[in-house]
Amino acid sequence: MIRSQQAVLFLQDLQNKYPQAFKRNFLFYSQMKTKGLLDEAKEFIPWVLSIMIFCSIYFSLGYYIENHYPQFDPFQAKGIAALAIMLFFMLIVPFIIKQIKHSSVHLYKQLNNTPLKLAILIILQALNIYFFESILLQGVLFFFAMSFGFVKFYKENLFRDSTKDTEYYQLQQIRRTCFWAYKQAKKAKFKMKFHAKNSEQFKFQQQQLAQYLELHLKLLKFENEMCMTYKYVDLDAYMDSLM
Repeated sequence: MIRSQQAVLFLQDLQNKYPQAFKRNFLFYSQMKTKGLLDEAKEFIPWVLSIMIFCSIYFSLGYYIENHYPQFDPFQAKGIAALAIMLFFMLIVPFIIKQIKHSSVHLYKQLNNTPLKLAILIILQALNIYFFESILLQGVLFFFAMSFGFVKFYKENLFRDSTKDTEYYQLQQIRRTCFWAYKQAKKAKFKMKFHAKNSEQFKFQQQQLAQYLELHLKLLKFENEMCMTYKYVDLDAYMDSLM
C-alpha cells in the first residue's frame, strides 16, 4: 500500500534529481480519471468530445468524398470517411500503447490488445462498404472505433471512492517520469553505438544506461503499487465492492 505522503516525498526526490523529466514530457492517455464504472457525470465528457470531433470529421469528409468522387454513392462516401478515421486511430494507437507499456504495467494489461480490436473493426467496415451496405452496422462499428481509439485512452476509470484528485496527479507524474526514464535508457543505448567499446564515452553511456534502466524498473514497480492502492484490480473486484 502506497500512502499519499509517501508518494509526495518520492515525487519531490525525483524532481530534485531529475527536473528535466517533468518538462516537455506529455503522456497521451489517462487525461481524465474517474471513480468506479460510470459513477460520475464527467464519464460522458470523452464521449461528448469524441462525437464533436470525429462525427464532425465523419460527416464533413463523407460530404467531400460524395461531391468530389461521383463514383461513390452517399453510403459508400460516408463509409470511406468512417474507414479513414478508423485507419487514423490504428496509426496513432500503437504509439500510445508504447507509452503505456513503459509507464503503467497495470493499464497495459487492459489495453494492449486495442490494435487487434481496431484491426477487426477496419476489416468489418471494409466488408460493410462493399458487401453488406448496412447503415446500422456502420454506426455500431464507428461507435466502437471511437471507444477503442479515443475514449478508452482519454479516460481511466475503476478508481476507488477514497482516491483524491492529488493522488490522480501523483500517479500521472510518476508515469511521466517512468516513460522519461525509458526514453533516456534508449538514448544512452543508441549513443553507445557511436563510441569504441574501450573509450571513456562508451563507459559513460553504459553507466547512464544502467542508471536509467534501474530507475525505470523502480518507477514501474512504484507505479504498479500506486495502482493497486488507488484502483480496483479489475471489473470483478469493483463489482465485489458493491456487494
